[in-house]
Parts: sequence; structure tokens; C-alpha cells
Amino acid sequence: MAPFHLCQPGGGPSCGACCGLYNFGDHSREAITQVLARQTDAVAEAPRTQEAFHAVARASRALQPPPAFAQVRVCPLLGFLDRSRTKVGCLAHPLQNGGVDLRDCGVYTADVCETFECPSFIWLTDAQARLVRAACPDWYLYGLVITDVELVRGTLRLLEDTLAHPVDPDALIASETALDAVHALFSLKETARDTAGGDSFGRFVPDPEGEPLLRTIDYAGLGARTAPEDDLVLCLGMATRTAEALRDARASVRARLDAVAAALG
Repeated sequence: MAPFHLCQPGGGPSCGACCGLYNFGDHSREAITQVLARQTDAVAEAPRTQEAFHAVARASRALQPPPAFAQVRVCPLLGFLDRSRTKVGCLAHPLQNGGVDLRDCGVYTADVCETFECPSFIWLTDAQARLVRAACPDWYLYGLVITDVELVRGTLRLLEDTLAHPVDPDALIASETALDAVHALFSLKETARDTAGGDSFGRFVPDPEGEPLLRTIDYAGLGARTAPEDDLVLCLGMATRTAEALRDARASVRARLDAVAAALG
């Protein structure tokens, strides 16, 4: 099977993470949807000119919440590409504007946008990317998961350890039961986010300067030992500040992994 563009794969969800889609302290589905809807509506009313798009970008940027990570830019020209608002992407792209390229009006130049290479495209295999596209059919979850290489690879690694044999991602796609179970595991990225201790984003939290800082588990302080599920617990942004929270997070991950394994027989 041919590789596909991870941001706009066609026939499925899309992603705008490179444009700062999730870079807010509150990056819940509801909060991000509000930002995208506001920016989409603002662009829809603007003439297709550099001056108009610059003005829209300035106004939209002023309404955005502060970024969680200072080094990650948030483009005010990111929004919904379709009327049903199921796909996200660049509202300034020439494909959205009758061939007129207005990307220079955003936080990056058109040249930067055109040449950027997503790290996930480099590190994920085609089969792994297909699995994420199949298991995460909506824009919000797809973007969260496709950009988390360690979550995707770690899930398959633990699954192989559980089954004691290699796992072909396409076999997971071919089984509706297995694919549903993978979706349930990846969905923890949205539903089990650790909101108790600040602006966590999976494996990372912002330091006082707004730079990404790796989250860790205080094994000594919790009186705990390492466990195979811990990498996924951190990737998913699950709570680990108490021994009970860590046990619950591990159990939740393990239950979903076992469900995937059971579906494969």
C-alpha cells in the first residue's frame, strides 16, 4: 500500500498539530473546537487577499488563549476545512482559496509549510500510520495519536510482549473487534488526561519558561517499582501522583491491551 500524507490522508481524519492545534493549557476537545470554529468563521468572511488575511490572523491571534509551550507557534489560520467540520487544516492553503496561496499571513511562511516534514512520517511505518487512521476516525483523537510515536510503537510493543509473537498492524485493522479495542486504548489520550496537576500534555508539562519538560514517575516517593505499562501511562497523560492513581492507570492500560490481545485470539 502506498504511503499517505499524515496531516491530510484523504478518506479519513486530518491533523493540524504542526500548526499548534493542541498547544493550549486546556486542549480538550471542547476548547479546541471553539478556537477552530471562531477562526473558521473569521476566515470565511474575509476577502481572499493578503491584507485581509493578515488582519484576520491578527484579530484571531488576540483571542487565542496563551500557548502551553512557548516554543510551539499556534497559527490563527488553522480551522475546519469542510461544512460538517470534521476535518482540520490550513484555511490559507491554495486548495482552500481557488489557487491563491495566503499561507504567508499565518505564523509560518508558505515555504516553511511546504517543506515541513512531520516527525511521525519519518518514525512511523506505513502500517502503523494506517492503524492510527483506522482506529481514530475523528480529527481530534487522530491528531493526538498520530503525533505520539512512542504511544503507537509502545502499544504494539506491549501487545507483542503479551501475545509472545509479532503483531501486524494490518491484522488489527482487519478485525473490527480488535480495531475497536485499539480505539478504546488510544481514546485514553482524551479521556484520561491528567488534569489534577496542571497543563500536562501526554509525556510533557511546560516548565516555568514554557519549555517542554518530560513527565516522570516518582517511584521512590510512591514506593513503587517500574511496570511495562508505565511508558503508555505517561504518553496518555494519566495521573501518577499517588500510588493508587498509578495502580489505576496501569490497570486501565492493561485491561485495554488485554482486550486487543483477546480480539486477535
